[in-house]
Amino acid sequence: YTTPAAAEFDAVVDSQWLSEHLGDVRLLDVRDGEAFDESRIPGAYHFPNSEMLDSYAEETPDGFEASPEAIAWTLSEAGIEPDDDVVVYGADSDLWETYAIYTLNALGHEGRVSLLDGGFTVWDAASEETTSSSPEPREATYEPELDTGVVATREFVAENVDEDGAAVPILDMRSPAEYWGEDQRGDLDRFGHVTGATNLNFVQSIDSEEGRLRSPEELETLWIDDAGLSADETTIAYCQTAIRASVGWFVLDQFDFEDVRNYEGSWADWGTLTEEDGYYYTTGEDTGTVVDTFA
Repeated sequence: YTTPAAAEFDAVVDSQWLSEHLGDVRLLDVRDGEAFDESRIPGAYHFPNSEMLDSYAEETPDGFEASPEAIAWTLSEAGIEPDDDVVVYGADSDLWETYAIYTLNALGHEGRVSLLDGGFTVWDAASEETTSSSPEPREATYEPELDTGVVATREFVAENVDEDGAAVPILDMRSPAEYWGEDQRGDLDRFGHVTGATNLNFVQSIDSEEGRLRSPEELETLWIDDAGLSADETTIAYCQTAIRASVGWFVLDQFDFEDVRNYEGSWADWGTLTEEDGYYYTTGEDTGTVVDTFA
């Protein structure tokens, strides 16, 4: 089972490739614990999304703080070392897989970290081997060396935004209703979007019927032609908690963007700040720009 994205992008593989290279890579399964226990690809270890979301990094009153120890411990328990090639998969191709890939990149992982396009669903549909046996114990030492070049902190965003707009492309990966401040999520002081940001809902990058990334041609239409992005510009993606935005970060990384960053705090952080301190926002229906190519 091959996919258009796997044929084109360096960090996307299909089930056929994985079947041929199963012994050469480490596997991380980001599905929920029940699905993982029921059936998984042989050799896969569970990578709980709670560790990615709760234990990796946060924006504090004193700025961005990374705490990668919990993730590093999980990778060590899976026998993964920083120079190993890793394949991440979920049920399909969706946001938790790309967030895991982004997280490993932020940890400074040296090996290639790839997405299994279509996830466990296509692996199972191809009648490839699965197991419910407990993974074999492994032991490794994982010493993270943070690569903050893939992370946009609140101050990095603020340096590129003023009351008139943004100096670099900023992509809001939430729904248009969230972008306009109509769909209000979380206990925040304000709702809307970073001034100058363009809305591009993350779901447009995914072929929901096939459960995989859209074709490279469709993604180029969405991101390059319609969103007007250029690979030589610094580009920032954000959403509510940086998870949906990781889809945009991943796609642009596959298009060899020189400097693409994920705002780790995202709106859950920006929505607590004030314009008086230089954190500008815009709110209201039909404000800003919405890219709706595949809406």
